Amino acid sequence: MTTSAILLIAISVITTGLVLGVIFSLVAAGVTIVYGSIWLPNASNGQFFLTAALICWSFVTWLAVPIWVAALLTLAVSLPISYLLEATLIRRFYDVPDRNIAYFVLTLGVTQILSGIFSVTYGRWSDQFNLPPMIAGVTFIGPFPMTNNRIFVLGAASVLLALLFAMLRFHPYGRALRAVFQNREAAALRGVNVRAIYRLSFALGMLSIFAGGILYGMAYSFDLTVAWTMAVTAFAIMIVGGPGSVLGAVVVGMVFGFTQAGVSTFTSPTLATFSYLAAMLIILLLKPSGLFSR
Repeated sequence: MTTSAILLIAISVITTGLVLGVIFSLVAAGVTIVYGSIWLPNASNGQFFLTAALICWSFVTWLAVPIWVAALLTLAVSLPISYLLEATLIRRFYDVPDRNIAYFVLTLGVTQILSGIFSVTYGRWSDQFNLPPMIAGVTFIGPFPMTNNRIFVLGAASVLLALLFAMLRFHPYGRALRAVFQNREAAALRGVNVRAIYRLSFALGMLSIFAGGILYGMAYSFDLTVAWTMAVTAFAIMIVGGPGSVLGAVVVGMVFGFTQAGVSTFTSPTLATFSYLAAMLIILLLKPSGLFSR
């Protein structure tokens, strides 16, 4: 193999790993924020990831709006969806003992409902979906051509993750959220409105999942099976990183992204999925509480 071919493969793995990694990290951060604050293991995260991509596709295809308008509208749609779910389902279990089990069963039900709806609607219209690029053209990184659209996705996801960390570190809501993460009873005694933090955390987690779904749809073509893949991936990242640890979600998300990119390049995407799940099992055998457990 020539030096130029090796360089081409290396840059391909790095760029693909970065794009996948930031998307994985963004979705997993949303999942772990919801779990860390509410103790809600959201089994439906993959379906909402797919929901975001499909809603954005619908705005572009049916209403013929520009992709950036469709993306903003889709993010806006996540807020009433979050409020409706929280008001009708989630808050009813706040005081239930071992509510994480109830939530897991509940979100599994939501997963099956959404999966059925998508199968009889979008599944009959097409088996493959694509969002138009936000930015056209190609940029060469050495010998490797990378679309400007994927560069945009990489930058947008990185900015969103940076804003998320800044908010958690410096904003009063972020400090209150971290207090609830650490000890919700002590946070309540110090005047934190724990129920309000629950509601805001669920909305923020859903917003992160929706953003990840939109960006993934911009970077790659997708079908309905991506929901199940992302559900397993996001849960694996959260568990390995440490439930409730946003830093863990980002670090492990990047590792999973590079793992999938590398293994996919030399073998197959299916084997790539098994490879990082196998890595998850090995890490949990060594550190059952996760790498960055709270």
